[in-house]
Amino acid sequence: MHSIIKLLGNCTLFNHLSIDELTQLLSDITYNIKYYNKNQVVFSPHHSSDTLGIILDGSVDVQKIFASGKAVTVNRKFQYDLIEDASIFANIDYYPSSISTCENSRILLINKNNILKLFSKDEKIMFKYLQSVSNRVLALNTIIEILSLNSVHAKIAYFLLVERNTQNSNIIKLKFSKKSWAEHLNVSRPTLSRELRNMNLEGIISFNKRTIEIHQIEKLEKLCSI
Repeated sequence: MHSIIKLLGNCTLFNHLSIDELTQLLSDITYNIKYYNKNQVVFSPHHSSDTLGIILDGSVDVQKIFASGKAVTVNRKFQYDLIEDASIFANIDYYPSSISTCENSRILLINKNNILKLFSKDEKIMFKYLQSVSNRVLALNTIIEILSLNSVHAKIAYFLLVERNTQNSNIIKLKFSKKSWAEHLNVSRPTLSRELRNMNLEGIISFNKRTIEIHQIEKLEKLCSI
């Protein structure tokens, strides 16, 4: 129990509380800890949207699966992140996305009624929860803007500029694989690799595995409009 509380203390909802305060707060709250193997489904459009997940260990992919069977990775979430925080209070019956593990993972699951109980116990938790949902809306707007761009290099350039602002650095650390990045941009992996090589040859960026360094911001900004 103590180890779970210690992990939860790193989650954005609870990081303002001491271990003793968090222990007391959760003393009459019902939640479950579930273990998932790699590639196991956590939530899907077949599950009722009444439960929040908090990643204690591991990571998950958030995917939109279309009728054709094509899957687009919308986001990847890591340790201490919230899962489906924007869904459980929406006017829907089922989760809009499919969420599956990228590796063996341990996830805390808490239903809507117990989340409301947490809100009544500590208003700061409610504020942080609303902040998380608002950030998700902003992230969704970014995805829509990327998908609305016509060319692949414009999508890559826009993504890198957004990440530069988010990470506050010209050296971008990707949190996911090139395959997931390609799905995120809605392009093929070979196409993404080809465009990255072209940008590298032009001296706009350089890259090594999941690290990309921006050398010419002005050129990236210009690519967004082409």
